[in-house]
Amino acid sequence: MTDIQPATESARSYFINDYLSRYGSFQDLAEQYADACIFTNRSLVATINDKIIGGITWSIKEGINSGLVEIFQMSILKEYRGKGYGSLLVEKCLQDIESFYCLRGYPLQRVYIIITESNIIGRNLYRNKDFYVAASLMNHRFVNQMDLFYVKDYFIKN
Repeated sequence: MTDIQPATESARSYFINDYLSRYGSFQDLAEQYADACIFTNRSLVATINDKIIGGITWSIKEGINSGLVEIFQMSILKEYRGKGYGSLLVEKCLQDIESFYCLRGYPLQRVYIIITESNIIGRNLYRNKDFYVAASLMNHRFVNQMDLFYVKDYFIKN
């Protein structure tokens, strides 16, 4: 059975290993990344039989009263991909963001994530959660690659 809970100190090694596998071998940066995921921002982790199989992290941008949130990290261990865990993590993340804002009495305006154009699985995942491409930017994170800014709006349009 899959359980999704807020990340605690016990998830630190998961985030360190995630950083090292995706961004390089700098242990000090991996530790800072893990600390940011657990203590500065808000992360959720998916577990099966007490093993962390995935995580997602979101961050308030420009202060809570802006209503702007970035999802800046989502990963699933390779052997668990393609089984719906990513979709479940995004769903629970959106619920977490919505209830975080509601409990504090602030309106949520927009949630966004930046996805590389070649990440078809990620693009389809967020499109299925009512995100749309609001902007694109060439060479933003990688040379000769297009990044897409997927957004989900919560504000009322006139």
